[in-house]
Amino acid sequence: MTRSNATAAERMVSFCQDLIRIPSPTGKEGALANRIIDEMKDLGYDEVRKDEAGNVIGTLRATDPSRPSLLFTAHMDQVSPGDLSRWEYDPFGGESADGWIHGRGASDTKGAIATQVHLPTALASHDLEHGDLHVAQVVVEEVAGLGSRILLDHLRPDYAIMGEATTNELSNGNRGRTLVRMRFPGESVHASISQRDQVALYRAASFLLGLADLPMKQGVMGCSHAVPTRGATNLLDDNVTPQSFDLSIDWRSVPGETPEEILERLASIMADGDEAWIPPFELSTYIGRTYQLEYAQPPYWIDPHDPFVVAAQQALSAYWKRDVPVQPWRFTTDCGLFTERGVPILGFSPCEAKYAHTPVDRVSIDLMIEAWDAYPALIEALSTLPSHRS
Repeated sequence: MTRSNATAAERMVSFCQDLIRIPSPTGKEGALANRIIDEMKDLGYDEVRKDEAGNVIGTLRATDPSRPSLLFTAHMDQVSPGDLSRWEYDPFGGESADGWIHGRGASDTKGAIATQVHLPTALASHDLEHGDLHVAQVVVEEVAGLGSRILLDHLRPDYAIMGEATTNELSNGNRGRTLVRMRFPGESVHASISQRDQVALYRAASFLLGLADLPMKQGVMGCSHAVPTRGATNLLDDNVTPQSFDLSIDWRSVPGETPEEILERLASIMADGDEAWIPPFELSTYIGRTYQLEYAQPPYWIDPHDPFVVAAQQALSAYWKRDVPVQPWRFTTDCGLFTERGVPILGFSPCEAKYAHTPVDRVSIDLMIEAWDAYPALIEALSTLPSHRS
């Protein structure tokens, strides 16, 4: 690596530390967004803006408008650090130690944000022909992917790279997530005289036995998965049967499985009077706009033999002179929202899933530099793909 490249890499790493030092819980990403905007302006993006949700979008204009447009994206919000006593390093310290940057959000996804935002420095020593290059850091990903939904209302690139954790490998799929609320009716009577058909929890128990045996749909990534997660009544007394019992079901769906189908599958094991629905809810962004959503994120899959995947895999393998595996994520991402809108997307990031949402959240400096350094090779390969506009 040349001296100038080493200096640029050091700046990118320092920027990642800055990102971790700015808390950005879901719905409160404003300070982080402003820091990213400042960095993009300093790096010479042709255009830097916020959209109506507060997503930050930087654009490097095409050197050849006939080539496909590319989007690099990750999310700004991070989950709570939880119990601070479990952390060896300050979760908002952005400390560098032993080749790692430590802190909340390091691997979900501030390590990826830092490398993506520094695309201009990665490209500085390369004379590449490319279409428009967009870097978009979105809000409110941790809850139903709101930021990506709004982004895709006004930005439709030809291809996209998602910065969720892949350890510099490639990810081509994930199960979707649908939250189902259920209500089991009962009667509010004194526990000492209650009858079986008056007890809502018996109805719920019968349903849960059916759910445990319900065959799951098979797909390219295995089978779907449904788990009861939370149950509650509104009673305060232990000697009264509840009027109803509410239950949450976390359903991880495979490609081709829709929310409507999920509700139909549940209905097959429900008793008369039981209810199931996908609850609507409201989300507000840091700039004060409120949106109505449902708890349903679609699954995502792109064939590993798709020319887009092959081009990315071959480019990285050739550049690093090693095999680069392609495999699905085990967790849900925003990628399904992109495929619903007709945007091919692929996961690539220096972040590591095993550290995300944990008190040892961290990102490897070596992996960050490796990903950042490989972006020109990746962009060069993807720029040879057909544009959807042509």
